[in-house]
This record gives sequence, C-alpha cells and structure tokens, in this order.
Amino acid sequence: MRKTTYAVLLVLAALLIAVGAAAAKPSSYRAHLTGDQEVPAVDTNAVGQALFQLNSDGTELSFKLITGNIDDVVAAHIHCAPAGVNGGVGVTLYTGAPAGSANGILAQGSITAPDAGNDCGWADLAAVVAAIEAGEAYVNVHTVEVGSGEIRGQIR
Repeated sequence: MRKTTYAVLLVLAALLIAVGAAAAKPSSYRAHLTGDQEVPAVDTNAVGQALFQLNSDGTELSFKLITGNIDDVVAAHIHCAPAGVNGGVGVTLYTGAPAGSANGILAQGSITAPDAGNDCGWADLAAVVAAIEAGEAYVNVHTVEVGSGEIRGQIR
C-alpha cells in the first residue's frame, strides 16, 4: 500500500511540475539588430543586441541595448509591428545628441510603462509584453544618417 501511495504522489508531483512549466511565460527576450531587417533594408556594417528581462511579478522590464559599428545614434525605441512592417513608437530606450561612434552599451535601464501617448496604444507594461510575445514588437536604432532607423531586430 505504501508503494502505491508513493507512486501516486510522485505522479501527482510530476503533473503539477509539468502544468506549472507549461503555464510559465518566458521572462527574457532578445533582438539581434541588423540593417537588413529595416524596411526598406539598409546597407550598413552596424549591428546590435537588445536584451530584456521581465521581473517575476511582471511590473518591470529591464533592458540592455548594445551596438557596434554605428555612428551618431540619436534615438532607439521599441516599435509595434510584425517583422517586415514599420510601426509606431511605443517605448523610448535611448535619446540623445549624436556623439560619434557607439560601440558597446548604448543604453540600459528598466521599463515600467510605455511612453505616454505612445503610437502603439499600449496602456501599460502588460500590453508591451503581450506585443513582444505575439511577435508584434521590434527594436530600432536611429542615426543622423538614417533617421528612419539604421538597424532593427524583432524581439523574441
């Protein structure tokens, strides 16, 4: 009888773990940024990585934006649109005066809400995360030379 009870408990524990794992949402996201992902494509040697980490209660999205071989960056944003489509600005990651070559960490911080009055209609951070998880958000880095965006990457 004890062996049967232990076996049933082990099966129940395994089921609970499996259900919990299936219900868990991803908490980290990334985007690899290149010129060929821009619409239209941009011929550039610039590249970038955007890394995002959602905290356990879903109230803060930490980010780090790393770029290389790019000059005179003026802004970086999370935009709302699927791959191959241009979309509005939802979250500002970086804005500043052009400062020459940007190799390394361009910006880092924490997002707790989208930009006020953003072009995506995102009301809160949950809406930003939902767009990311649906494949409807990308990071774009804008430069003096290519104001519409020199490098871009879909967030996954």
